[in-house]
Amino acid sequence: MKAALFTRSPYLGPAGQGTWPAPTHAYSAETAEQSMQWSLDQFQMADDLGFAWVTVAEHHYAPFSLTPNPMLMAAALTQRVKRAKIALLGANLPILNPVRVAEEFAMLDTLTGGRVIAGMLRGTANEYVTYNLNPSESRERFEEALQLIVRAWTEPTPFGWQGRYFEYRSISVWPRPEL
Repeated sequence: MKAALFTRSPYLGPAGQGTWPAPTHAYSAETAEQSMQWSLDQFQMADDLGFAWVTVAEHHYAPFSLTPNPMLMAAALTQRVKRAKIALLGANLPILNPVRVAEEFAMLDTLTGGRVIAGMLRGTANEYVTYNLNPSESRERFEEALQLIVRAWTEPTPFGWQGRYFEYRSISVWPRPEL
C-alpha cells in the first residue's frame, strides 16, 4: 500500500473563514510564516515516515490555503522532501501562461530527479472573476493549454503555437522533464 499526504497549507490564526474573497484585516505575517513552516514540517515528516507522495494544491484569496502558487511551495519542498514524490494539484491552467507552467513543472522535475507529479486543474468560477476571464471559456482554455504543455514537454525541436487563446512564436522548454 502507498500513502500520500495532502495538506492545504492553511492559515493557522483567526481569520474570516467561509467568505470569499476573505478580508485581510486579521492577517498576520508572523502567523502566515508559522503556518507555512508547519505545512513544510508536515510534508517532511510524511517523507521521513515513508509516504509515497506529498501533495500541494493551488487555492486563492482565502485563509483556507496559503498556496496561490503551488510551484513555489513545491520548490521549497524540494529542499525538505528527499524521497517522496511531490504532486501538484494545480496549476490552474485557464488563468495561467501555459509555457511558463510547462517550464516550472520541468524545473521542479529536474530539481527532484524526476519525482514531480503534474496535476492540471481548471479552477473555479471565483478565480475567473478575479482574473477577468469568461468562465464559459474555461474548458476550452484548459484543453488548449494542456495540449500546448504536453507538446512543449515532448517536442524535440522549437515550434510555434497559434491557438484560439494562446499564441507563441517559438517554444523550446529547458530544462526538460523526465517523462
